[in-house]
Amino acid sequence: MAKQTAKAPKKKTTPKTPTAAAPAPAATVTAPAPATKPKPANIGEFLAKLARATDPAKLDKATAMLRAERFKLFAKVADDHLVGIVKSQSSPDLVYSCRLASDGSYACCTQNLNICGGLRGSPCKHLLVLVVGLAKAGELDPATAHDWTQASRTKKAVLDKDAMAATFLQYKGAEAGEVDWRPTETIPEDFYAM
Repeated sequence: MAKQTAKAPKKKTTPKTPTAAAPAPAATVTAPAPATKPKPANIGEFLAKLARATDPAKLDKATAMLRAERFKLFAKVADDHLVGIVKSQSSPDLVYSCRLASDGSYACCTQNLNICGGLRGSPCKHLLVLVVGLAKAGELDPATAHDWTQASRTKKAVLDKDAMAATFLQYKGAEAGEVDWRPTETIPEDFYAM
């Protein structure tokens, strides 16, 4: 007798249909890193470089001003220039609008748009107070400040009355609380070692 073997029933197979390829993993979008402020400068090294790029006597006056009293420096630093307001030490009602650009152009004037008397061939002490104060506070990259000041050596001061007036108007708005423009404060003790 022949042995019969039981065959397993055949499994029903469904025809395979092409399936869509698995979706590629989504590209990871990295948010841009938040803008970081330049690190505070080694102020001694920065001032030594700055003294070679500008009038050392004016820089001495600027550092003496910073050691003498606190300043509220209303300033805006852009990629290609900086503008700001520096109060006079001799007259409480007198303020100066200062500007320094990447191409070396610079200016400083009073609120009456009278050009600063210290702009004889190089940035004045008010502009240097602004540059040094902002660099010390980490608001302005010291290398950038040096480059811009170095570029100013071949320039004469040119007063752009519209730009300077706009800075004064913004400052007045900030003083009145109508414009959100917060100052960078300097403390004399930060400049004693200079």
